[in-house]
Amino acid sequence: MLSRPYAELLRQARRASRRADEAEDLLQTVLLAAVEAGRTDLGKAENRRWLEGALRRRAAFDARTAIRRRKREAPFAAGSSEIPERDALPGQFVAVLPKALRTTALLALTGHTRQEIAWLQRLADPALRQRIADIRRRWRAFGGGAIYEIPGLSGPLAFGRIRRSLLDAARQEGTFFASHDPDGHLFVIGASRNPGPRQQRLRETQTTE
Repeated sequence: MLSRPYAELLRQARRASRRADEAEDLLQTVLLAAVEAGRTDLGKAENRRWLEGALRRRAAFDARTAIRRRKREAPFAAGSSEIPERDALPGQFVAVLPKALRTTALLALTGHTRQEIAWLQRLADPALRQRIADIRRRWRAFGGGAIYEIPGLSGPLAFGRIRRSLLDAARQEGTFFASHDPDGHLFVIGASRNPGPRQQRLRETQTTE
């Protein structure tokens, strides 16, 4: 059976809490603060008043914290349901293209440049331009957004050359990881060659056309 002062404090904690199941946690937090403040004697009226005030202040603090957290998380929660659908759109678009255009679009989606696509498909420049124009037209009719969502049709980076450069970099001794940033700068992470504590090094180069 709970002591009368504790039961009264728990009742007040339930009244102050946003949710009933948080009342005991709230009270335990305040009781710990009371121990630190030397106010453990619940038989004293001044200690009970101190605890009652601490309960109200702590409950208000927790409520403000929860509101701020919800505001911070709201944009991410709202966008989380849209991202998968948006990411799936190019793949859905490619699936309904004619076979010839599908191959061109897939090469573009995987980051190949116009020159690389023309070479891989053995297309003359006028024929490739016609295919790209047809893909753009169908993309707009499909409900797609800006054409930059299909990187090879508009992006300036030579992804094929970047990939080849990354393979060479990744084969270097001691390399852990190789990648590139959105501007095409390569970076390699590997073991430190310096004696002493193990470190990581970052090497950055520029891929040129």
